[in-house]
Amino acid sequence: MYSLKLFGIRVMGSFGDWSLAVLLTFILCASVQASEEGNGLYIQSANEQTGIWTQAPQLSTNADMVITGIVNRAIVTQAYSNPTDDWVHARYVFPLPQNAAVDRLYIRVGERVIEGEIQPKQQARQRFNQAASQGKKASLIEQHRSNLFSTSVSNIAPGETIKVTIEYQEIVTYQEGAFNLRFPTTFTQRYVPSSRSSPVLVDENLVLNRLQNGWAVPNSRVPDADQITPEPRDLIRENTISFTLSLEINMGLPIANIESDTASLNVTEISPSRYRVSLSESDIANRDFVLSWSPQAGSEPVAAMFIENASDAKYGLLLMVPPSSKVTHLKKNITFILDVSGSMYGEVIEQAKEAVIYGLSKLSPEDHFNVIYFNDQAFRISDTPLPASLSNIGLATHFVEQLTADGGTEMLEAIDSAFSVQTLPDALNQLVFVTDGAIANESELYSTINKDLGERRLFTVGIGSAPNTAFMQRAARAGKGTFTQIGDLSNVSKQLEELFQKLSSPVLQNLSVVWETGKSVDAWPNPMPDLYAEEPLVQVFKFEGESNTLSVSGRLQETEWQQQINTAAIMPSEATGLSVLWARTQIESIDLNPAITAFEKEKAITDLGLKHHIVTKHTSLVAIEKAPTRPVKQDAVTHAIKPMHPKGSRSTLLQSGLGSNRYVYVGLLMIVISLIGFTFMNYKRDCDRSDVIKQGASMQ
Repeated sequence: MYSLKLFGIRVMGSFGDWSLAVLLTFILCASVQASEEGNGLYIQSANEQTGIWTQAPQLSTNADMVITGIVNRAIVTQAYSNPTDDWVHARYVFPLPQNAAVDRLYIRVGERVIEGEIQPKQQARQRFNQAASQGKKASLIEQHRSNLFSTSVSNIAPGETIKVTIEYQEIVTYQEGAFNLRFPTTFTQRYVPSSRSSPVLVDENLVLNRLQNGWAVPNSRVPDADQITPEPRDLIRENTISFTLSLEINMGLPIANIESDTASLNVTEISPSRYRVSLSESDIANRDFVLSWSPQAGSEPVAAMFIENASDAKYGLLLMVPPSSKVTHLKKNITFILDVSGSMYGEVIEQAKEAVIYGLSKLSPEDHFNVIYFNDQAFRISDTPLPASLSNIGLATHFVEQLTADGGTEMLEAIDSAFSVQTLPDALNQLVFVTDGAIANESELYSTINKDLGERRLFTVGIGSAPNTAFMQRAARAGKGTFTQIGDLSNVSKQLEELFQKLSSPVLQNLSVVWETGKSVDAWPNPMPDLYAEEPLVQVFKFEGESNTLSVSGRLQETEWQQQINTAAIMPSEATGLSVLWARTQIESIDLNPAITAFEKEKAITDLGLKHHIVTKHTSLVAIEKAPTRPVKQDAVTHAIKPMHPKGSRSTLLQSGLGSNRYVYVGLLMIVISLIGFTFMNYKRDCDRSDVIKQGASMQ
């Protein structure tokens, strides 16, 4: 017999009853999660008639890229293999670079190739669902965030492999004298905050909705929560997603120092300005692939221009590096905001704490500071800015060292707390936000930053192997600051040194680009962001007519700044796809503009997506085979393919507004119910036995 107190009530019973209770609890909890057997991923069939466990489709990803000048054209192929005897539908949520303009979709089945069409999002969904129900092969590419997409594939035959190919275009970044390319292969699970109203209802009759199968429930703050929260793979028992990549760099100028901190490379020189690069071996899709290269000394670009003569107009891409300004010792009031939520657990939180401690060590005696840390709630070490004395910095450093990662990611509360701290009129008021950006309610943060920023500047520091780069870049842009990525613990000091040079440098503001004719260029982004030290001006524009000179102007501290550029002298290069980049950059500016209504945004973004054949939040690519391939009498099994855990992350709890894994709560609740139920059963049984004994005694 056992005896214990449960919520103050003494519970008694046999160990056999305990075993049965626990066994039933595990059975109940297991029914809502995937099952792993052998080397493959097994998941319960969506076919309610069979209810059997079947092996999920296997997935591999290959990326081929060609970089011409500063434009990257990428072809990404996802191969879905069905190892079962069932017909299968599959859905995979995956990241892409945040400025990627996805404009092509192909399905390849053997020798057959089916090309995708761009359509309004709801129309594309309806066509995909209809095709899936009719037994036709189909694929749907949707955008859920600027850097988060999904591929849905229908009717993969038993033993069959379907290849889904998407193509996109992006602008390669140039900063601190080096070119950089980032290709994400997985993403950190997004935190979904609790709803402030009733949940959004989902139509479970649609094939696509059954494919979404996310762990989070949609609500008024994140209405698409179920579409962006696939459960990650088990770190030990489930097979991995393989990843291969090859690219060609053709810069038009001599380059050097091609390297990656995240992968081992094979580099082949074709000419001093042209190289081939590939992975030394097939990799695992569990972190961002990052590549950098530098111009040879003396060939650094001051200005570069690319022109496309399209059928409707001319499009151009301008890159210009303004003259550098000297780093000055401007008085600063810096608030460090540190994410200590569960997604930061493991190596990531150590990187984050080191970043804040390094920042504290770089403060000057005339500076002020504060530290805010947050998970389910936000806390700050002081209600007012603290003088950067040695004792204050020492105490803050010791405090940060003791922090651990756990709980939810209530980032909005942290931002509100930072904006409530007083500013100092004689200092640069700056926020340094250290996080992996793993949230699903990004739009709320953008709105708050636009509304409450004031004279502050927001600088974001991305931590981890697969951070939400798009959110942090957009937040920094809305906050008139910059974004810094730290993917390697050994690079923390170097990259933060560059950040603090920006924090202490004059800012080039109120930028504009005008042709010599006096006409404003239809250029994007609009408005132009502020430029900090070593940052280039990059604009994509549409124009008519001819002009050999343009003027770039702005304000540097209290001085008006202007520079003339002779476009003929820098010999514009011909390029393709600039119209797509122009539309994509315009869409991002429209989406971030608080002065445009939601209805106006949707119409403008839809029109641009349809005209330029690109995937947006309101347009999707859909490819459908004409003839059905699945027999009418055979059903199809649906699967949501799990992404990989980011490298270095040990968090296995899926965070929502409850601040914990819903399965943990379900399991604990079932244990409590089981204990109470079996206690009552034992009590009733003992009472029945007592009655029988009493009856027997009275009969004697």
